[in-house]
Amino acid sequence: MTTQPEKDRTLELANATNEQLTIATDLPESEVMDAREARRAGDEAYESGDLDDARRHYLKTISNDPRNVRAHHNLAAVYLSQGLAEDARTVLQQGLEAFPDSAELHYQLGLAYVRLDDPKSARQAFERIVEHNPDHLDARFQIALLHARGAAPASNDREQAIEALDAILAAVDRGVPYDSLDRACFLLASFLDDFPDQRQRAIEVYRLGLEADPLFAPGHNNLGVLLMSGGQTIPALGTFKIAIHLQPDYTLPYQNLARLLFDHMSPSQMTEEYAALSDEFSTEGPAILAKLSLELIDLGRGQVYESLYTHGHRIKNLMGLSGGRLRKIARDVGDGQDVTDRLNNLISEQEQVYNQWVAYLRTMKPDTINPTLVDLPPLIRGTVGHIDNTHPDRAIEFATEERVPQVKADAAMLREAVTNLILNALQATEPTDRVSVQTGFDNARTSVFIEVEDDGPGIPKGVQTRIFDPGFSTRDQGNGYGLSICSRIISAHRGTLRLISREGAGAVFRIDLPVDFEVMSEEESIRWLRSTGDRSSHPIAEEFLE
Repeated sequence: MTTQPEKDRTLELANATNEQLTIATDLPESEVMDAREARRAGDEAYESGDLDDARRHYLKTISNDPRNVRAHHNLAAVYLSQGLAEDARTVLQQGLEAFPDSAELHYQLGLAYVRLDDPKSARQAFERIVEHNPDHLDARFQIALLHARGAAPASNDREQAIEALDAILAAVDRGVPYDSLDRACFLLASFLDDFPDQRQRAIEVYRLGLEADPLFAPGHNNLGVLLMSGGQTIPALGTFKIAIHLQPDYTLPYQNLARLLFDHMSPSQMTEEYAALSDEFSTEGPAILAKLSLELIDLGRGQVYESLYTHGHRIKNLMGLSGGRLRKIARDVGDGQDVTDRLNNLISEQEQVYNQWVAYLRTMKPDTINPTLVDLPPLIRGTVGHIDNTHPDRAIEFATEERVPQVKADAAMLREAVTNLILNALQATEPTDRVSVQTGFDNARTSVFIEVEDDGPGIPKGVQTRIFDPGFSTRDQGNGYGLSICSRIISAHRGTLRLISREGAGAVFRIDLPVDFEVMSEEESIRWLRSTGDRSSHPIAEEFLE
């Protein structure tokens, strides 16, 4: 992560999808007619999406001709597309017994090992390809991903990932064709911009990637962050505008543009820029200016909270000091029972005020997170299970989509936020009301989501805008800090927490968290989000680790 400004990590990996692997069309063909016909039928079934029929035909091909390398390759593609990585590994190893030097089979085998969570064997498969063919750039890219997966910026693995990506760019310079130059550039640049002395080269590599794919909004966003951190505010302004133009629902360039205006422009300059934005974006201008204004409001609110927290922390210390002195006086009074009782009552009241003030301060404190790669469904399932155990009279439903990407997050803090939302739903509903929790992936927002839904009375429209304010509660017994703390936790993760509710029709609290695509390296899972769309104190860029 860059230190000034931060990067958003969404691009360190491409988005996981269920698209199928590509079958081979140029591997040696069988000399057995029945095998050739069965293989062709398998290819047709595969292309039409009938994987079961394709598998049947490929198995028949191998039965007729065990040395049909194309059938082994394509059958493995079927197995991998069906999530049967162990079967894919077996059939590929059988094929390699007959064709030990087949780069295509070794490449598929590497992908199978990735699916089996065996990075060492996967790397060996890809490295064997590169040993025989240094210009096999797809294999080099997979090696880079495997070294980079979960590696710290200054680690040896990260250095080896950079070396592999540098080798790809050098090969392209020599004239080696490579259709995925853009993703190699974006991934390499996102590594380089972790180091202040490499940021100029990172800018050059981002620009090279944008030459290959000029419509990639996150690439423009990241380039703008680097330009802004180097004091080039006018070029940065332009790149953020391009990102917004390409992907109007993409949140990060709005946040970064707001930070640029907030930090580097006077009120009169900001007014001029608003007028320019209105002209440049024509019919979309009002919506874009509204989003930008909300980001500016959040920046101003954050600055106020930071100031309040600083002064409030001093008051807390004074309250703690006075409480300590009261307790000392109570001990010194001795046997004066009436005076002791009155002092103890005063101490109790002082402690209540102190605890409330500490809770209030926490809603304003900029949270420090300790992020790791988190697999969201198991984390949330465990949270739901724990609450189920402590509330045996309630049944909480849980559901998740398949293949939810991992996020870089503080697991304990996320667990606390979701626990607060679930408990809030339980407290707002009757025992017979439904409470459900769902996790999934939102492609349009390039985020994972957590939804906590209930069939309770809902939240009146007149108070919905205040629901996350510190100290505000719709219940007589509530302290009003739970939802505010949830909001701060999610903001610290550069996410959003939203309420969807109609009075009398229940409520949905939805968390959206930006995705860290640092999880999968199968080529078929790579899909750059070319046309769709932190509350950090710094501009935010994306990572490109696959």
